[in-house]
Amino acid sequence: MMSKTVNKSVSMLLAGVAIVAMSASAFARGGEDCEYREHGRMGMNPERMEQYREQHLTKLHDKLKLTPQQETAWKKYAAQQPVLDKSMRPDPDEMAKLNAPQRLEKGLERMRAMEARMSDHLAALKEFYAVLTPEQQKTFDDQMPRFGARWERRG
Repeated sequence: MMSKTVNKSVSMLLAGVAIVAMSASAFARGGEDCEYREHGRMGMNPERMEQYREQHLTKLHDKLKLTPQQETAWKKYAAQQPVLDKSMRPDPDEMAKLNAPQRLEKGLERMRAMEARMSDHLAALKEFYAVLTPEQQKTFDDQMPRFGARWERRG
C-alpha cells in the first residue's frame, strides 16, 4: 500500500516537472505574441533602453554635484556613452545565407567594432574620472555596474 502511494507521488512529481520544463522551453523560444521577437533581447526596445540610459545619466549627474569646471568633461563622457543601435545587429536573413566561417568572420567584425567603441568610452571615462574629487569618485564607483559580477538592482 505504501509503495503505491510513493509511486503515485513520484509519478505526479515527474509529471509536474515535465510540464514546467515544457513551459519553460516554450517561453524561452518565444511564441507568436512574445515580446522578444518585437524588441529583441530581454524584451527591451531601443527607445526604452535609450530612455533608461538618459534617466541614469541624469541621476548620476545630480548625485555627483558637479562644479562648473567639471561640466565639460561630463558632457564629453555623457556623449561617449554606448548607445543601443539596431545597425549593430546582423540581419538574420543575411546571416542565414552565409556559411559557418563567414558568420564567424561577421561576428568577429562586430566584436572589433564594439571593442573600438568601448575603448573610446573608456578614454572619455578616464578623462572625466580624473577631474572628480575622491568623494565624487566613490559616488561614481557606487553607481556604475560591476562587470564580471551579477548586476545589482539599485533603488
